[in-house]
Amino acid sequence: MKISLNLKIKNFINVKNFRLRLLSTVLLSLIFVTLFILGNPVLPVFMIFIFLAVLYEFNIVCNNKFVFVNLINVFVFPLLLLFFLLFEINVISIPLKDNNNYYLIFILLALITNLFFYKIYTNIINFIISNLLIISFFSLIKMLLIPNGLNIFLYLVLLVSVMDIFAYIGGNIFGVKKIAPTISNGKTIEGTLIGLFFSILASVLIKDLIDINFLYALILGFTIGLFSFLGDLLESFFKRRIGIKDSGNFIPGHGGFLDRFDGYILILPLFNLILIF
Repeated sequence: MKISLNLKIKNFINVKNFRLRLLSTVLLSLIFVTLFILGNPVLPVFMIFIFLAVLYEFNIVCNNKFVFVNLINVFVFPLLLLFFLLFEINVISIPLKDNNNYYLIFILLALITNLFFYKIYTNIINFIISNLLIISFFSLIKMLLIPNGLNIFLYLVLLVSVMDIFAYIGGNIFGVKKIAPTISNGKTIEGTLIGLFFSILASVLIKDLIDINFLYALILGFTIGLFSFLGDLLESFFKRRIGIKDSGNFIPGHGGFLDRFDGYILILPLFNLILIF
């Protein structure tokens, strides 16, 4: 058994995809650290460009082509997000009693606008996912701009990354039982449980980053890990229906921008609602 496990670990480390994934993770981490140090408004503006890239990939995957209506779709929502950012930092302003109203107004406007693009998504599942992406990015910008928002975002990124990394490693080394073979053949119960364990552990270790107690850290660690996994599973379901493995190939070992953002699709709106309401 010990020899078998050692062989599994050795084979896993020698896999080319793992080495590419590791290198990409290091480079992405360096970029993220730089942006985190620069802070607001550089980080929110950068995230708007990431939103544009995610929408571009999503449109390509949904349609297998890119025509004029897709071009409008790709730019209209990042522009709305940019205007939302400008309102939030008071570059543009209208008299409202509560700044949270900006968040609700812009999300409602974006979702109504998205109705006009329903046909390009080809089916209701893709349309629902497009709405989740829109809400997620608006939630992200809102989160970055609240007090202690950068630390909260760092906390989320660390936990989602820990969940993803350890579920991937644990699944490859210890994984036996598939958790959803018809949706994603690579996800295992063992890998998911290992990822959840380390997500909870990470939450406890960095709880002072967002000033929470031990019990709250346990709950958040589990919740963020679970919803990160469910977001990943949702994107896998989306890709399986279309018949593709990755949304793109821009990030070696990881796929596309949409593949890297899937863990945040569900947790960002949920976490943001907890923070502002």
